[in-house]
Amino acid sequence: MIAARRLWPLLLLVLAAGSILAIRRQQVLIPTRPPLEVAATLAEAADRPEPPGTAPLLEALRADLQVHRQLIVLFSDEGKLKGPDLQRALAVGHRLHHERRDLVHQLNAALTGLARQSAVTRDPVIGALLDWMEADPDLLALDRLAFRDSLRVLQRPLAADTTPTGIQLNLRLARDLKEVDRVESQVDAEYQRVFGGPVSPTHGGHRDLWQAYVTELQRRLPLEPLLKGAAIPSPAVSLQGSREINGSELPEKVLILSFDDGPHRIYTEEIKAILQKEQVPAVFFEIGRNLGVQEASGQIKLSPLSALTQELVQGGYVVGNHSYTHAQLSKETGAPLDLEIRETDQVLRAIPGAHSQLFRFPYGARTALQLQALEPYHLRSVLWNIDSLDWADPVPSSVADRVLKAIAHEKRGIILFHDIHDRAGKVLPVLIPRLRVEGYTFAGLDGNGALVQVDKP
Repeated sequence: MIAARRLWPLLLLVLAAGSILAIRRQQVLIPTRPPLEVAATLAEAADRPEPPGTAPLLEALRADLQVHRQLIVLFSDEGKLKGPDLQRALAVGHRLHHERRDLVHQLNAALTGLARQSAVTRDPVIGALLDWMEADPDLLALDRLAFRDSLRVLQRPLAADTTPTGIQLNLRLARDLKEVDRVESQVDAEYQRVFGGPVSPTHGGHRDLWQAYVTELQRRLPLEPLLKGAAIPSPAVSLQGSREINGSELPEKVLILSFDDGPHRIYTEEIKAILQKEQVPAVFFEIGRNLGVQEASGQIKLSPLSALTQELVQGGYVVGNHSYTHAQLSKETGAPLDLEIRETDQVLRAIPGAHSQLFRFPYGARTALQLQALEPYHLRSVLWNIDSLDWADPVPSSVADRVLKAIAHEKRGIILFHDIHDRAGKVLPVLIPRLRVEGYTFAGLDGNGALVQVDKP
């Protein structure tokens, strides 16, 4: 009896500790606010003189991870998605991608601004963000694939800091990126072992590591609630009489590379370097707000990223209009629709040599009404017929395999990549030589939409 009394306080302590752990886990698992709300909070913070603190940045990182997880769940059975089911998944995926683009636009700007602050302001906040990435109990090992872009955005401005605290922070970022590389190499090698790759044979088996991750995500994020989300129409075949280009009209064995949503402060440069090395042309469809803004006076104020567009033009690449905010233009009419087209048109005109007559509707979502809105600006719609789905798939070998299968089916076409993350830069050095061996050539479009075959293998 006495022993029982002595054990009672210990039992209470254990129960209390368990309760605290349960409460902490419940707090971790509380869903984040919708990505667009989180992005709006960061946009408001950007207008204040002081940088955002830990809380809004951590919320943005969590919201970005949530969309990353949702996209993986959405396409986890991609091979079984056919017809209406595939279109439904693509439509919901496009909505998620749209929300993520707004979020990441604000997050990247906030992280870049934070990295340029003094160490006293910067280090505690970055330290807290990295603490969460490295050790939060709710995170799964493969979640780290969602952190690469944010880590590299932080790393870029910090690279020049040679102070002791700057060196320590750079070492920590390098370690975290090395861990992302390790995880990615595991799932990439697993994919190649099971399905083969552009230069490796198939050995069969199962994607055990990836499947365990997907199974846990499916437990946390059931598919059906995702599929009930509002949808953006998926790309359709070219509308009759529209002069649209979608890739199916190209000669057999001719491919065009296209990249959407940039420019990006890191990945656009890396992709350009690969294209120059391989001597391959390409078209970059860029979002106007990344490049600059039209002030109340009517003057165009270019952003630092516009220098990347200038470099693309100087390198011989064609740049197209991809709307100003990556809006759902199929839902816009009148002045809002015109503004999305006109603002980017004017910003591109302010960059020497960047303006062209090429326009790509975000998600390919448009009707005859939106196509008519291009006419006053003499713009021509350019779609695609080969979608890499690099915006939804974090495994490079899987992206490459998808593109190769689509090309084998289409035998020609315009390939859709994105230059806002690292997937295209990882698959192009493998895809380009492989496709050339198979007899494909890479062409471009000039500023009017005419085919330009300038491939130099």
